[in-house]
Amino acid sequence: MNISLIDWSILLFSIIFILGVTVYSKRYSRTVSDFLAADRLAGRYLLTVSGSFYGAISLVAMWEMVYTTGLPPQWWNKLQTPALLFMSLTGFIIYRFRQTRALTLAQFFEERYSRKFRYFAGFLCWISGVINYGIFPLVTSNFLVHYLNLPLHFNVGGLEIATAPCVMAIYLSIAIYIACSGGQITIMITDFLQGSFMMLVFVVVMLFLLAKFSWTDIMTGLEVGAPAGKSMINPLGGSATEDFSIWFFLINLFAAIYNAKSWQATSGYNAAAKTPHEAVMAGVIGSWRLMATQMSVILIPLVAFAVLHLDSFADIAAPIKADIANLGDPQLQTQMTVPIFLRHILPIGVNGIFAAVILGCALTVDDTYTHSWGSIFVQDVVMPLRNKPLTPKKHLFYLRLSVIGVGLFAFLFSCFFPLKDYILMFFAFTGAIYLGGAGAVIIGGLYWKRGTTAAAWTALSVGTVLGFGGLVLQQTCPELIKTIRSYGIPMNGQWIYFYAMITASISYILVSLLGPKQLYNMDKLLHRGEYAIKDDVVKGDEASAEKIKKFSFAKLVGVTAEFSKFERFVFYASFCWSMLWFALFVIGTAGNLLFPQYMWWNWNFYWMFYIGLSILFGIICTFWVFFGGLRDAKRLFIDLKNRVKESADDDGFVRK
Repeated sequence: MNISLIDWSILLFSIIFILGVTVYSKRYSRTVSDFLAADRLAGRYLLTVSGSFYGAISLVAMWEMVYTTGLPPQWWNKLQTPALLFMSLTGFIIYRFRQTRALTLAQFFEERYSRKFRYFAGFLCWISGVINYGIFPLVTSNFLVHYLNLPLHFNVGGLEIATAPCVMAIYLSIAIYIACSGGQITIMITDFLQGSFMMLVFVVVMLFLLAKFSWTDIMTGLEVGAPAGKSMINPLGGSATEDFSIWFFLINLFAAIYNAKSWQATSGYNAAAKTPHEAVMAGVIGSWRLMATQMSVILIPLVAFAVLHLDSFADIAAPIKADIANLGDPQLQTQMTVPIFLRHILPIGVNGIFAAVILGCALTVDDTYTHSWGSIFVQDVVMPLRNKPLTPKKHLFYLRLSVIGVGLFAFLFSCFFPLKDYILMFFAFTGAIYLGGAGAVIIGGLYWKRGTTAAAWTALSVGTVLGFGGLVLQQTCPELIKTIRSYGIPMNGQWIYFYAMITASISYILVSLLGPKQLYNMDKLLHRGEYAIKDDVVKGDEASAEKIKKFSFAKLVGVTAEFSKFERFVFYASFCWSMLWFALFVIGTAGNLLFPQYMWWNWNFYWMFYIGLSILFGIICTFWVFFGGLRDAKRLFIDLKNRVKESADDDGFVRK
């Protein structure tokens, strides 16, 4: 099906609207702190965007995995529930990082370790980030080209030009304009609006698909199309692929704690909270924000799989399969299966709205990523080499120039880099360049006064060598990887990531304990006690504070005197909801493995109940967070306008 004029009009209107919001918002950005972190004035509902990105590449990666494996990954993801619950409810990492008042993670590294280590860590973070981001425009432009059914080439004056790079250049230009206009302020406002629109549209698309194709159709399709001896419904029936087995999710569980807030693609959001408490509440609320959207993202590839594998839908599937086959490249076919399916299935008007959502998803991630990696290059690579800070005007100029540079690099990288693996595996490889050692350095620096500078150097170096070495092996010696795996040694992007994390952690602990004894002043780092900053302190209502006893369950799980009555309600609701599904996960897994002859468990009913209930609560939460975000946006503009003074020294340069 071709995209109609109505669809194109909807897409054009969405672009004009976002550009209009950008022009309005940029007037509030005047200082370096504004550009980097919205002057630390962001409320919890705006901050939830940072934890719920669904970029176009994220959608393709998720659809690629779900279409290949079915529902079992959603079951094994429940392994992460206690870890994610612990981090969101206690504010693990993010609370203490906000207490440091650092504008970037590497600024914290300088304050905690040394300026030389800041340069080393900042450079590694930047290299890892820009390479990781390098394929985003490639996948996104392919998504847009094939979803909009654009020709792969067009002629200008007899010269044949590829369409994908042109689409890439257009949408990247818009993203960079948003990022450069007002930095974190314009990014946060436009991302929130695009994210809210995305949540609504995904629910509409999901309801349309469920009205057209029944739940029975979906389950039957997963049964018929599953590989021999595997199951795409029963997670205990065998993984449909080796790469996305239970070990993939166990490693994710470890990494979720180890690398909490290590990845700096959203560094502006990490530093933008009005108070440390706002950062904690953003994490709690964020778990509800995308509940309905997540279910929609999962259901769409399941419906596509059923339609393309059931004989009863052969007439509908035929033109879809033909378009997929015409792509030629097997990797591209895998990535574009679901987008092409949607283009054929969705009616006129809805196609245009969904295209606007996809573009919005692309802009949301790309403006954030170009801003983050561009800012990190200036803040953590350029500035540590100087002995004095930049002037505000020159500083902002360099920040904007760096953002443009990141976008240009991504454009060129996407044009020439051959993607040879699953997108999620590429993420694991490139992330390991920095993330392999970063978690040990961050956790040790924020929570352990014995952690030393030598230990930080060792851990980050070890993580880099293992992570980057794995990336080189995958690209240059695929046969060697196969040989290693033939000896029973797990070896893919996810496993190399795990090896790097474990080795770096052991290195950090041993070097800290065996080296010269050093005790760091944590109160000064975290602005506690005599170093406390008045504006960062929050108090809840008195009635709530009185109930937080010294040895209470509330205090054990992270509730402090800062929480109001409503915040405590949200907190406990999050705890109960998460633990309900985790309890079912434990019962279902243990019962089916240990007592299969006595265990009654209907997987079809479980998935229908889980997805249906999540959608119901998710729709309610969508409107709650949307109106809360509008309130936060209004308050942000008011606070930026009425602030007492603008500090030129709040620029990330450590003045000692």
